[in-house]
Amino acid sequence: MYEKYICHSVWGPSIYEPRDPSRHDQSWDNFVTPPLLRSLKVPLHDAKTEEVHWLVHEPAYVSRWGSDIGGQKTAPTQYQHAINVKKRFSSYLDLLKKRAAERSWKYQGISSAEDVLAHLKGLKASRISGVWFYGHARDDLWLSLRHDSRDHEAIEPDSKDVLSLSRIGTLKASSFVPHNTAKAPHKFFGCNTKPFAANWAKLLGVYAEGAEGKVDFARIHHNGGMVVLSAGAKWFQYSNAGFPFPLGIKAGEPVG
Repeated sequence: MYEKYICHSVWGPSIYEPRDPSRHDQSWDNFVTPPLLRSLKVPLHDAKTEEVHWLVHEPAYVSRWGSDIGGQKTAPTQYQHAINVKKRFSSYLDLLKKRAAERSWKYQGISSAEDVLAHLKGLKASRISGVWFYGHARDDLWLSLRHDSRDHEAIEPDSKDVLSLSRIGTLKASSFVPHNTAKAPHKFFGCNTKPFAANWAKLLGVYAEGAEGKVDFARIHHNGGMVVLSAGAKWFQYSNAGFPFPLGIKAGEPVG
């Protein structure tokens, strides 16, 4: 019987907005590339006892594909990214599904935060040994971003695309491998994920890690898929008792 390892790449990029002052999501693949690259160097699971379930927020990648492929004049760099993908695949999602198949991962498209919870609750054959998340966050986890129509700043998505702290409690701790026998902590690779990791650890009886401050995905292709901490950010691990433990990773250093 398998234990389940869940590699979350569920949160997707926004449509690229050239007028965004912070220039979020310059590349479509920020959140999907890290686990793909990391799996080439070190296995992300024990193939004898675990499965990888890769949850992808499909609407974000469908929207981003349409935006990039139509952005030759407004976003030429993003347009070229899409053209490069189109040489071998029909879309971003086509690429992701084939990458998952190459790794024998179980691909699962999702469309809302409730889909994520439903998938986790549906894994009843055995316990979940780990959850990794890559994406946008601000205490809660966001499936994507929107942009304000006036000043073009990135803003929170619609409520259906937010996995809030309050929803963690709808999961059962008994569905997860407990902290004292788990092989690795749960990890939330995103900006400001510290509160989510703290609540995840305490409510589900696991170890979990998250960031205080911002993380940077810009060098994932140079770091083998690993994000780095931005200036002033810290990386914390939480125990099942909810106690924080700073791991001492400095700004600019990769987070494993």
